[in-house]
Amino acid sequence: MVQKKYLVPNLFTGLNFLIGIGAILLMTESFTNPAGNSPVMGFAKEPIIVGGWMLVWCALLDKLDGFAARILKASSEFGAQFDSLADLTAFGIAPGLLVYFYLETVDYAWLATHRPLMLISLAIFVLGAAMRLARYNAIDSDEIKDYFHGLPSTFAGSFVAISTILFHKHHLAQVLPGGNLALPLILILTGILMVSPLYLPKLLRRKNPLINFFQVLNIIAGYVCGFGMILPELLYAQGIIYGVVGFSFGILKKGTIEAAKAPSPE
Repeated sequence: MVQKKYLVPNLFTGLNFLIGIGAILLMTESFTNPAGNSPVMGFAKEPIIVGGWMLVWCALLDKLDGFAARILKASSEFGAQFDSLADLTAFGIAPGLLVYFYLETVDYAWLATHRPLMLISLAIFVLGAAMRLARYNAIDSDEIKDYFHGLPSTFAGSFVAISTILFHKHHLAQVLPGGNLALPLILILTGILMVSPLYLPKLLRRKNPLINFFQVLNIIAGYVCGFGMILPELLYAQGIIYGVVGFSFGILKKGTIEAAKAPSPE
């Protein structure tokens, strides 16, 4: 906490924490003006949607946090615990509330009659995120270098946020048959995936330069779209492709992965 090299990654973590809290406040319309728009940074958008984009910012800052810690060799136990607390706020609690308040806004009658389902899906997601973070800190942080064990909470939270943004942009809750059910189901699915035994490859430098170029291009596009609050369709497609292809690869390689992390016989 007192050495200068630790300030940069902890600064990103702190911003992640505060932006996550700010997103929750926006969802509850704490910062709205009488016109119902959010005055934050001059964006005339619905507060819930601004809050959703802020969760995407949190995901991008979380990646910068880890990158800075590796570059500066500033990883620490304090940083790991601080990061987990920020992640639980931004990617565990806030996404569930985002879905809840969004559905309350677009169709209060539906939410009132399906409140038990909404609360159950919210609980599954929040508990999944908390258990995922606890498992990582206690078990997985030093065991698997090239794979995530279960869906990362960062991915899950930002995926829920982007899904909500897309639902709002294209009015999917009104267009799709039973459309209101989709977001609670996404909460349940991502909550289960976070504590699943599946493996997801990390975005690391590969031997193939074309794969590295493709990864870098997608990362740049993600940061531009995320901070620019544009093209949620692209971000959603990136998430779907990464999740489907990555988990499929992890299933095929599960035996090899578990053999590599198993303790060698004495």
